[in-house]
Amino acid sequence: MGLDAFVHCRCWQDGLTTPCPVGPVGYDEEGCLTLLPTDGYDAAAENAFYAWMAEDACPHRHMELVSEGVANWTGVRMFQQALRAAGADRFPTLVAGLPDGNDGGLTAGQAATALAELDAFGESRIADGTALVDEATGEVVMQYIESYRGVFMYGAGWHAGVDPAGFFVVDTAAQPPATLFRATRFAQRVLPDGRVDLVGDDGTRATVAMRPVGEHGSPPPERLAVLTRPRCADDYAYIVEPLRRLCAASVATGNPVMWC
Repeated sequence: MGLDAFVHCRCWQDGLTTPCPVGPVGYDEEGCLTLLPTDGYDAAAENAFYAWMAEDACPHRHMELVSEGVANWTGVRMFQQALRAAGADRFPTLVAGLPDGNDGGLTAGQAATALAELDAFGESRIADGTALVDEATGEVVMQYIESYRGVFMYGAGWHAGVDPAGFFVVDTAAQPPATLFRATRFAQRVLPDGRVDLVGDDGTRATVAMRPVGEHGSPPPERLAVLTRPRCADDYAYIVEPLRRLCAASVATGNPVMWC
């Protein structure tokens, strides 16, 4: 799951499409080409309209000049966090315009401003990040995301994550929720009964009915550490480049960037 976006081509505005088999057709209040409402819902007409857009209307599939998978939601939140850390007042359009869900968009005017902000971001000093790494390989297992309060793993009665103070496991079934384990460097061992034994270098210890940290590895890491790692603008190319293409297309066509 993540954030996708598109920009309509100009074929409809410029009279370059084939005739639509149904109607009326026009732009909704957000700037998305659609079958305008009439009396009652007509599923056949709607299906015919979307089939026309997808294949027959013009050379652009779905009448989209540009369509991008912007980033997964974790990637979006990491970029939003970097924007705030670099100075939210310097990137007001990006900070306000990147959504919390799959709706809304940017007008062509906002897209032009966002392009300038993306250029400025590329020249910015990015704050260091907090990450949990596998000590044996240096691979990042999880990163601190402020909007998630650092939580990255969920299970029945527990959640776990990383923040600047270390890796933590919380018993969410307790009232109030209680921290079962916290450490900046620790070892983990999966017991025969499936529980995980966590031992911090500071002597803290807990045995928890949870999944092992970094379980996507085979086997999962034995030793992990929370580190502060330098970040740079290039680390966010995964989202900056698709945003740049979308905004450039919006400016060129005068059509909005539509989140979806």
